[in-house]
Amino acid sequence: MGDDPDEPLGHLVVHSRDLTVPIFDQLFVGRECAGVGERRRLVLAERHISRNHFEIRLIADLDLAVVIDTSTNGTLLNGEPLARTVAQPIKTGDEITIADIAMTFRSRRFRSVSRQVPTVTQAQISESDMVMVVGDIIGYSTISEVTDSRMLAESLYTLWCELDGLLRAHHGTLSHYAGDALYAVWNVQTHPDAHRLAIDFALAADRLLATIGASLSLRDEHGAPIRMGWSVVHGSGAQAAMARSVAAILGDSTNLAFRLAGIAGRDGRAAVLVTGKVHDAVHDAYVWGPPEEVRVKGRRGEVTVFPVLARQRSLRCG
Repeated sequence: MGDDPDEPLGHLVVHSRDLTVPIFDQLFVGRECAGVGERRRLVLAERHISRNHFEIRLIADLDLAVVIDTSTNGTLLNGEPLARTVAQPIKTGDEITIADIAMTFRSRRFRSVSRQVPTVTQAQISESDMVMVVGDIIGYSTISEVTDSRMLAESLYTLWCELDGLLRAHHGTLSHYAGDALYAVWNVQTHPDAHRLAIDFALAADRLLATIGASLSLRDEHGAPIRMGWSVVHGSGAQAAMARSVAAILGDSTNLAFRLAGIAGRDGRAAVLVTGKVHDAVHDAYVWGPPEEVRVKGRRGEVTVFPVLARQRSLRCG
């Protein structure tokens, strides 16, 4: 995964288990953390804990430590609930609680939270346009229940490695893997063709999975190779100085991206769905299916989504 520090920059103390876990740059905490290497994961096999519950990132270049909730059941920081998928700065001594398990973050380096950090982050968020892609494995809950845990982890690792190479080829930046989902972004200021790159990546990823799916030891409830649903959303976000990830993305856009990925490729829908803003930016470059009005949990009213079927032939890259 790159230039990891040899010595941990912090530790997570799990009090009820008399356990101290080193944190080198990232630590994923959850019930499964499938596809994440042992050095970067803490597995807590409790039914009230999400498969991928939260993540700690230590951003040495910025002297910044953050915690990111990626759960369905919620995470508490010093007794207060975290907003889902939004990076929250932390310091040594802060307590993180999931279910009834209390943990304390310890670090000699990250001893305080700069009062300027939220202000700087908010300024960056207001200025940066992002195109976001989420890919979600269809029927993952059932698949994980009937698949050997080692086989599951190995297959997901293979899948994520293949998709990571494809993502780099399309100039995307990986935000994180959420076990059964991939989350990537393109900065519109850096890549003016971000909408096209993101859609091309989603379409290419769908084709890739159709090619390698049979070789993975993952099958749905009918015995067929796995499939994924993909969403492409335009929103605002903030990019931090990490080599392969972003520190925070605005919650509303992120929520929409995950929700749309959760319906893509299901109930007869196309594998790739995009929002109206993305469609309007590149509508001449693709073949589209009929638009659909869908209700998205957490948003008022309905959202118009457009299924992407293929690139226009005359515009396909050779």
